[in-house]
Amino acid sequence: MRHWYTMKAEEKTGEILIYGEIGASWWDDDTVSAKQFDADLKALGDITQLNLRINSPGGDAFDGIAIHNTLKNHPATVTATVDGIAASAASVVLMAADKIVMPANAFLLIHGASGFSMGNADDMRALADDLDRLDTSITATYAARSGQKEAKIAAIMKEDRLMDAAEAIELGLADEQAGAVKLAANYSMRLLPRKAADRIKAVMSSEAAPPQPKEGDGAGDDTSPAPPPPPPQDPPAPEPPTNVVELRAKAKTEGADEHARYVNEVLDLCNMAALPTMARSLIAEKKPIAEVRKALLAERARIEAQAPVIPHRPAPLGVPAPRKWDIIIDKLNARISGKK
Repeated sequence: MRHWYTMKAEEKTGEILIYGEIGASWWDDDTVSAKQFDADLKALGDITQLNLRINSPGGDAFDGIAIHNTLKNHPATVTATVDGIAASAASVVLMAADKIVMPANAFLLIHGASGFSMGNADDMRALADDLDRLDTSITATYAARSGQKEAKIAAIMKEDRLMDAAEAIELGLADEQAGAVKLAANYSMRLLPRKAADRIKAVMSSEAAPPQPKEGDGAGDDTSPAPPPPPPQDPPAPEPPTNVVELRAKAKTEGADEHARYVNEVLDLCNMAALPTMARSLIAEKKPIAEVRKALLAERARIEAQAPVIPHRPAPLGVPAPRKWDIIIDKLNARISGKK
């Protein structure tokens, strides 16, 4: 079963839950394309009301746009509720709803498209042009739903604006505020900008904090009850996971923030280096991040050294292939760490 979304129908009402990343991922085969989403939505039958619930950090922008259009063209009335966050591509899907409901502690994140490319200057310019066109399309989608001018929406997107329910409603990007709900403690923030992720973590921490005892509630009484008996001994630890999907799940479910950050950083570095298959062994060996980068650089250098020479495109002089890749990785690492 595809775990990132579920669908069900009762009489003339259908329900869709989108929980997790949108679109296909190399580390997870259990995903669905926009084409499959369209087919499954049609399988719900002749419904007149569609309830959409979202808790997603986003994902593939093109899948998000396609799913948005699929929902927009569906004859049913669509009511969407943001159960935690609708970020990036998930926020584009959200804009297809006729009515958008956000709990007081839910979030909406809109920002410009991003991408990664390897190649020459023409390849980079082509990617930049594609991202500009994608931003134009996404900006128009937010503007049409909110009634705001595209220039204002574009400025907000450049900020990586993370909004709560009140701000989203004020801008016209949501319609109704509902009561607060508890956010999932094991929620993945891998795709979110750092500031947005930090803000959400702060909200989760404040919700998880135990209430402080009030004055006169018996705290400090000499007749306070005896401490509870010690808990039973913990069961033996399970065998460590051996594949990338299990490793990512371990990072989410155990609440080990440090381990989650490590796993996600290794996965991102391997993905950027176009070497996704190396992630499993690097994580299993618990390689430090510095050694992960060295291993990726060495493997890229080995691959480039074996690449055939294309006669009509001479190699640039002065910088060996491994050094070129080193420069690229340094720049990418600087961006990830927030350095200019």
